[in-house]
Amino acid sequence: MLGHYSVQGVSPKRYLHEFRVRDRKGLLAVGEMIKADWFLHGQFVDTRSNCKGKGFTGVMKRWGMHGQDRSHGVSLAHRSMGSAGQGQGGGSRVYPGKKMAGRMGGQRNTIQNLRVMQTDAEKGILVVNGAVSGPKGCVVMVQDALKKPWPDIPTPVIASPEAPAQADTPAP
Repeated sequence: MLGHYSVQGVSPKRYLHEFRVRDRKGLLAVGEMIKADWFLHGQFVDTRSNCKGKGFTGVMKRWGMHGQDRSHGVSLAHRSMGSAGQGQGGGSRVYPGKKMAGRMGGQRNTIQNLRVMQTDAEKGILVVNGAVSGPKGCVVMVQDALKKPWPDIPTPVIASPEAPAQADTPAP
């Protein structure tokens, strides 16, 4: 990767991500940083990050299963799954997708349609209304919402030197 950075004349970065754009107008210059003020107040965004990893967990924690009885002859199997499949009718196999013990969490999660409440360009903070998955300090990819309309970007008004400047007067 260092060769790609050196050819473009950009210093190496810790994280590198690609984002889709609608057309050529959305392309940025090579090495340009996207900061918090890129997003507008009231705009809808989608966030992507990795969930908290919980490690290897049993079926009670991973899938919310009830477990076995605590009495009536059950011994040392209170938190176990029970039967994994039928003995003869289904081909004597365990069906794919069976809810069993295993690794929980740690996969990529997308939260859609979060509203931007506030941006702070100096500190690089983007405040959204809603939950964003992942542990503290994880990398969160933020992009324009796919299922909401695109935001109306205000066009800058350039005052011509001939036109007199109008003072803003408060409404009564």
